[in-house]
Amino acid sequence: MSLIPTPTPSRSAVPQTQTIRLVCLTTTLPDAAKQGRIPPREAKTAARYPTGAEGFTLPQLRKPPRFTQIILAEDCTCEGLDTARPLPDPDAIPAGRAPQSARQPHMPQAKDAPESPDFSTVSAECGLTHTASLKDRNYGTWHGQALRALPPEALNALLHDPDFAPPEGESLNQFHARIGAWLTTASQEEMAEVEPGSGNLSNSSPSGTGPAASSGKQPRTPSGTSALTVLLIARPAVVRALATHILQGGVDMATRLDIAPETTSLFTHHAGNWRVRMLGVP
Repeated sequence: MSLIPTPTPSRSAVPQTQTIRLVCLTTTLPDAAKQGRIPPREAKTAARYPTGAEGFTLPQLRKPPRFTQIILAEDCTCEGLDTARPLPDPDAIPAGRAPQSARQPHMPQAKDAPESPDFSTVSAECGLTHTASLKDRNYGTWHGQALRALPPEALNALLHDPDFAPPEGESLNQFHARIGAWLTTASQEEMAEVEPGSGNLSNSSPSGTGPAASSGKQPRTPSGTSALTVLLIARPAVVRALATHILQGGVDMATRLDIAPETTSLFTHHAGNWRVRMLGVP
């Protein structure tokens, strides 16, 4: 009498919760802001991508971050992105051979960077996305105006009333709501339960106003990991609004957060919750 083994029921794959590391690099302030004027609409501010052996060496992370996506606010530029190169995968390098610099398909004019095993940079699949969703506050027809040229009552409302919106512009509350909506949508779409390698955190089209899309193919996490590490380059007010949203505070909290230009902040998302890991570190 032969025994027929009972088939073992197959187990469905358990979705893996993806961890997001959002590294925020702030730009300089607009020159107009230093001169007491509302920046012109077309003004752009600049950040510098860290180079050298240290790169993005963050004390909160065990290893220098390997960026799988870079998001650049449309009112910002970043120097040094053309010198970023993919970080070699140590497991893919044959013994006795030095890492070779690879050409980054989505970065303009990729060049060799300083040789260092700890140089933080981008993965070979990294995409660069420009988005209007993370631009600074829209001041409407007041862009370029000197503050002292505004009527006293209008200036007082601009500085003290979070619901006041300049003509064709947005109020401070609307600005914070826009930034918070971007983070919430990104969390719902990319951070819930997803398979590693399917994420696109930008929540933006090339114009920054449509459904998620990036230049080139979708970024994916490095093999064997469940973390998506994203570099966001934006103005200090935007990063301050992100931190305020994560801490569940109002616009009054933003006035108590000091995030200087050209500093780095780190936000992480896991199991449905955002955390502030680092804020405004030079």
